[in-house]
Amino acid sequence: GQPPERDALSEGRSRAMAEEDPVPPADGDAAPPPPPRPPLTPEILAAFYENLDGNADPDVAADALAESLELRDRTTDSRVGSRVDFIFNALDFARDAGLTPAQTVAVHEVGQAMLDACAAAPGPSFSFADAESLFQSTILPKVAAEPDREAGQFSITDVRAVSDYFAKGFFQHFSLWRFVWSEEQEMEKHETFKRVECAYPARPLPDFLTEEANDARLAKEAEAAEAARVAAEEAAKEAAEAERLRLIEEEDARRKAEEEEYARRKPATLAAAVEHAVKTALAQERAALEAEYAVREKQLREKISVLEQQMKAK
Repeated sequence: GQPPERDALSEGRSRAMAEEDPVPPADGDAAPPPPPRPPLTPEILAAFYENLDGNADPDVAADALAESLELRDRTTDSRVGSRVDFIFNALDFARDAGLTPAQTVAVHEVGQAMLDACAAAPGPSFSFADAESLFQSTILPKVAAEPDREAGQFSITDVRAVSDYFAKGFFQHFSLWRFVWSEEQEMEKHETFKRVECAYPARPLPDFLTEEANDARLAKEAEAAEAARVAAEEAAKEAAEAERLRLIEEEDARRKAEEEEYARRKPATLAAAVEHAVKTALAQERAALEAEYAVREKQLREKISVLEQQMKAK
């Protein structure tokens, strides 16, 4: 029979469900080997898990991981974006499977070897069988009966979990991975600048009032507005009264001036003298009545104002 390691790999392959879909052939020779990338270090791994646990948005952890591994333009380059997603999911799987940091790095290296092989062999020249052989040749040397898990070796249980993960995450979508990594992407970049309106930042919650405090504030503002309205009305009344008195004083001054001018002239006849006396007496009586009515009007206005204030208080 087969060794237990190969049984585990065969079990993973049987669940792959990958079809050999025809893909358009690529022109030209095989692509040159990719440039060396920064390795996945324990420090980068620890920082990734810290970002993943400390942020609700997984893109924060993905962006930091891509920056650490020098994978640029992950949102515009399909190859870079799919590589970052592949690494992200592999590291997340490794922690859920209970793998050690060294084993996680080993899983990462196997995955990157698979992606690099898709890119190095254009079109269908890299077949499903080639991918299986590559996976076996990279994972089997790391399997041991009594593995040193802290050194990156796998037990039979570990390799079953890893094989199952690659069967579902890579081999089941092999045709798609191969197409993405064997076809060159044409990309055009355009930049445009738009002016947009931004809302003012909301005030912090401590600045807001409770319902009771807000009701008290509104009541105070209403009282202040009512007091201002009453004061404005009083000021208008006082201004109107002052204007009325000014006009009365002007009229009195004009009349007095006419009377004084008339008094300086000596009546030529008895009739003129009588007429002058009557006019003088009537003017004096009129002035006395106007003064009396002015006092009474002022008193009535004051009483009306007091009654209005009492009605509002009720």
